[in-house]
Amino acid sequence: MYLGICRFLFSNCVIASSIAGFNLAFIVYPEILASLPLPQLWSVLTFITLMTLAIDSMVPGIEIIVAAVEDQMPNLTKRQSWAVKSVVILSISLFGLIYISQGGIYVLTLVDWFVIFPSIAVFAILECLVVGWLYGTQRLQDDIDAMWGKRMPRPMTLCLKYVCPLLLLVVFSYSLYAYRPPKYGDYHFPDWATVIGWMISMVSIIPIPVIFTWKVYRASGDSLAKKLKRALKPRESWARSSQEETPYNGVLEPMI
Repeated sequence: MYLGICRFLFSNCVIASSIAGFNLAFIVYPEILASLPLPQLWSVLTFITLMTLAIDSMVPGIEIIVAAVEDQMPNLTKRQSWAVKSVVILSISLFGLIYISQGGIYVLTLVDWFVIFPSIAVFAILECLVVGWLYGTQRLQDDIDAMWGKRMPRPMTLCLKYVCPLLLLVVFSYSLYAYRPPKYGDYHFPDWATVIGWMISMVSIIPIPVIFTWKVYRASGDSLAKKLKRALKPRESWARSSQEETPYNGVLEPMI
């Protein structure tokens, strides 16, 4: 009996290795779990794990939206803050109903195909360039030293300025090279759906050049070079207070 189960599990693992996407979690895994002793127990534990993983993945995104709203409205009361969180969660839940409709798997596949590529790689490259080159690792070292009394190791600084941007550029270039039009099983999405997918991908990227252009335009200076130089400098309000102005001159300790 157990030998037969092992053979079945091995064959399903081989099949699972060639299957990606949602079929792996909702078709292959349930078939494997149904062949184990106490399949009800293992099925409940597996899907509880998937559910907690989904909740854990959603919390950072919700926190980013809530934090952005609260930063713009810092005088919110505790009740109003809970109202903002409720509206955000309810809105996400309503949008999620699209994915469980009759054609929701196609919408989900299209969004999953484009929502990460290429925005994540672009964001990571820009973060490395902004922190490592525009803001400067020296300023970053001074900030860390003021807060923790320690400085970043030299290898970490080199990785931030050179290694990480280069590796991310390689990943981004290979992603462009390996791009394939979206499909679900044997169904190939039409061209208009691919256009919508690229629009979904560009929604998070387009605000970066738009806001950058607006900041350069609003910066002081009588030439483009001066405006650009001024826009790339940190604000005066970002400058650290001197030790004479701060009531506590010790090094902040991490909260553990």
